[in-house]
Amino acid sequence: MSGREMDAVVERASAQLDLLDGALSALQAVRAEAASEDGRVRVEIDGNGSPTGLWLSDSLQDLDAAVLARTIAHTAHLAAAAATEERNRITSELFDTFDAR
Repeated sequence: MSGREMDAVVERASAQLDLLDGALSALQAVRAEAASEDGRVRVEIDGNGSPTGLWLSDSLQDLDAAVLARTIAHTAHLAAAAATEERNRITSELFDTFDAR
């Protein structure tokens, strides 16, 4: 292998490493938020599906505890689905970029 060919291999590997680093940073930054239909519950989920924020309206005092629990769970599910969609978009973009090279 000539020096020029070796340089091309190193350059390609470096570019792919940059793509991987960028995708990793983007995956670590994924956050998604959802609100309940009535807007009294908001949940934020990170890219791993872990809750990172929960906001409850002061007007929840009239709500039954079981209904509140279902509302929180449903809202968290919506946020997790959005976070998953964003993770899928990032990884698909990465794979498409590698396939194109």
